Amino acid sequence: MSSNNPKAKANFISIAVAVGHALSPFVTKVKVKEAAEQDWSDEGAPFASQKFSPRQLLWLPFLAMVTNESIQALDNKNIAASIFWIIYESYIVFDHIPFLFTNNVYKSPRFNFTYLSSVFFWGLESIASIVSTQSLVNAPIALLYNVAPHCFFIAANSTGAAASKAFVAEQKKTWWVSLQVMVDILIHSTSLWYHLKYMLSSHVAFHQIEGASPWLYWSALMLSMLFLTYMVHKDEMHWSYFFTPFLTSMIEMKKMY
Repeated sequence: MSSNNPKAKANFISIAVAVGHALSPFVTKVKVKEAAEQDWSDEGAPFASQKFSPRQLLWLPFLAMVTNESIQALDNKNIAASIFWIIYESYIVFDHIPFLFTNNVYKSPRFNFTYLSSVFFWGLESIASIVSTQSLVNAPIALLYNVAPHCFFIAANSTGAAASKAFVAEQKKTWWVSLQVMVDILIHSTSLWYHLKYMLSSHVAFHQIEGASPWLYWSALMLSMLFLTYMVHKDEMHWSYFFTPFLTSMIEMKKMY
């Protein structure tokens, strides 16, 4: 596949995403079964898992289309595409940060679990890394790591593992879940920086702004998201919740040895 043909590359990536999402429930069937056996079942979960249905498959062509169109639009220096992905990456930072400092399904994911399809929400997170790495935004290829865990989340939640239990320390919020969320935040923050850098360097309008540094805009957006998510979720956030999964793990290891 020629790297000089961005349309062909975008189409290939779109097909790969659709096939990956379609196959992920079957690829991860054994792991999901093990997770359910380890009490990831719907019993006692804040939100029940979204069981797989043929209707969920309708999101796959939508995600493939968004991937394809986004890559082509960004390669053509479409400012609307840049702004869309900057807003999206900023929102994910807003949405994910409180996870580390809460012990419940807080306001933002509560909305997502109530009103959104898990295929749509986690699928969009998956393609975000594909868009930023496979377009001229040119984010590091390592960010594609984020595709794998979110495909697994979709598969697990679609086959009976209640992902909402991962928000509660007394259920399934462990140190490795918190670590995965930290990596997720890092990946989206990095994608945000590369989108900003690309937009500022690609559009003449921004060349006229003195001191238009991607670091300046990135820092302002990150601080704004931290402040905004704190104001929205402060009644549910506490520093102690950050340490709980790690301390619990240390205590369990100490008991073992």
